[in-house]
Amino acid sequence: MGRPLLQVALVLALAGCSAPQALRPHIDQDPAALLKAYGYRVEVDVTEARLVQGDVRVDGQKMVERALNTAPVVQVSGQGGSAGASAAGVMIGSLLVSQLNRSRVHGEARNEADQQVAPLRMATAGTGLDSWFERQLRDQLDLGTLGPVKDASPYLLRFEPQAELGNDFDSTRLITEITLSFGHEVLYKGRIEVLGAAPWKADTTANIGLAPWLKDQAQPYRDALRANLVETLRILAMDLESGHFADAPGREQTLRYSLGAGRYVERGRLLADDGQRALFMDLRGWLKSVPLQAAAD
Repeated sequence: MGRPLLQVALVLALAGCSAPQALRPHIDQDPAALLKAYGYRVEVDVTEARLVQGDVRVDGQKMVERALNTAPVVQVSGQGGSAGASAAGVMIGSLLVSQLNRSRVHGEARNEADQQVAPLRMATAGTGLDSWFERQLRDQLDLGTLGPVKDASPYLLRFEPQAELGNDFDSTRLITEITLSFGHEVLYKGRIEVLGAAPWKADTTANIGLAPWLKDQAQPYRDALRANLVETLRILAMDLESGHFADAPGREQTLRYSLGAGRYVERGRLLADDGQRALFMDLRGWLKSVPLQAAAD
């Protein structure tokens, strides 16, 4: 394999292995004061499909098994030719196979999650869930907590929400990426994740399954989305007012919390804990609000 071809192949391999760039929180000037003084326009990017998703759980063991099974194939394909070309071929092949394995395992996990929530998607199909959610969001913003909504304002507040039903049907998750911009200048960028427990007892969820969420065209699911939305906007107001919690203690902690049948352990900074909900910032600067009390070590 010639050097130019190796270089091209390596670039393609690395490009294929790169994941989509994750949102990086950003805050500039004093957005809270600007919104209150000049108001803002609202833009919502939402679809029914993104509001009804399953919790994707990637099987790490399956990824390891596939990597072990494909490694000998890559090694054999790299034999022959010069040592440099062979080594480069093995490296590029390994990168491509690794990316392919990750994509396949993640795709299978996504398909399984979609199958789990298929009845919920059927229950909400044709009901205008996306327009309903946008209306709920705009109604909450009209209360004026962040400032007045003005069509003529030069400031644009953009929301990109997506929601998931927990793998055990005992929780919901609303993830919203939010951007405040002035023309092409981004003044604020944040990601807020709000988790909510099912409104029925956790010890009955395993027996009931998905059925309670489907009643009255999935009204319980809508109620959960609304509650998570209200909490999202509460956190957004806090984030804007505090300059992304600039004065919060900087010590990282191990945070443990329960949600339905799930037990979770994460690293982050605990920002608030009122006994009902805990708010923390993970190592990427993303904000997460969870019900119940998060224990910190």
